Amino acid sequence: MSESSYSVIGSWPLVISRAVNAYGIDGKALLQRVGIEPVQTALPEARCSLSQLNRLWRLALTVTDDPALGLTVASFVRPTSWHALGFAIWASNTVRDGFARLCDNFRMFADYGTLHINTLDDSVEISLHRDPAISVWCASETDAFIGTCVLTARHIYRPDFKPEQVWLSRPQPEDPTPWQRLFKCPVYFNAAYDRILFRREAMHQPLLTASPELAAQNDVLVADYVARMDRADLRARLESLLLSHLPLGNLSAQAAADELGLSLRTLQRRLQDKNTSFQQVLDALRKKQAWHWVTSGHLPLAEISYRLGFRHTGNFTRAFKRWFAVAPLQARLSETH
Repeated sequence: MSESSYSVIGSWPLVISRAVNAYGIDGKALLQRVGIEPVQTALPEARCSLSQLNRLWRLALTVTDDPALGLTVASFVRPTSWHALGFAIWASNTVRDGFARLCDNFRMFADYGTLHINTLDDSVEISLHRDPAISVWCASETDAFIGTCVLTARHIYRPDFKPEQVWLSRPQPEDPTPWQRLFKCPVYFNAAYDRILFRREAMHQPLLTASPELAAQNDVLVADYVARMDRADLRARLESLLLSHLPLGNLSAQAAADELGLSLRTLQRRLQDKNTSFQQVLDALRKKQAWHWVTSGHLPLAEISYRLGFRHTGNFTRAFKRWFAVAPLQARLSETH
């Protein structure tokens, strides 16, 4: 795949332009020089190709003459920079919950790779894996994204919050001081992939910015955005629709087909072409949301049971044990302690 086949959220170049303004340079003029219309970047559906983004980074690095420009860009990111996803992260119950949302919906920000969250013995690892097919990459993009992750965690938790370690795939800069100053921990370069290690205990502390209702509302908006990104992805559109009609299972296959503008027969056929069915999509979504809602820690089990479409909490508990070989309360305790 070519660089033009990958994309990032349209507001990302706008963040870069605002950071460039801080150097006394016209950031919007830089956007126009690489073919990005500043007015378009603020539109919710706007996307920027990776080829355009790489050109913007190269130009910005040239005019600012700052190898650590990506770190400056990270300091200009705000919740609105990622639309509903930003608000959902800020309204999350814990830092880990926020990163879980980012991992689940990373495609909303960029489709050039995948983001993963792994719980280790005493740490939680956030790792970014770029698509190996990408041949041209700007190290400042890595700096900006990983820097944003750490600064966001700091904003929503506490100002002195810092990782245990940061590993970056970028080449080691001549002067690593700016990276050490931002991350406030050991930073290693030339890594196989980009990753951040946080202390597990800190990742599960309740946040003052937490708002379960606001987070849930923005989760729906994020799912809808991802579905609209690729109208050919029927499964994503169906999941978005099911999440907007809680409890899960409340929407029949016929009603879903009607809202998708399809006949029931067409919906069934197109799902079959993807080796799945309406019920399989619903069951997989229930399982995914069950783990997310249980381990995020802010919803009572009775509420989760209702959202998933179970009439009785006992039925939900039995289903959860079948899915994950552990009871809901045990899963919550293991993830939050």
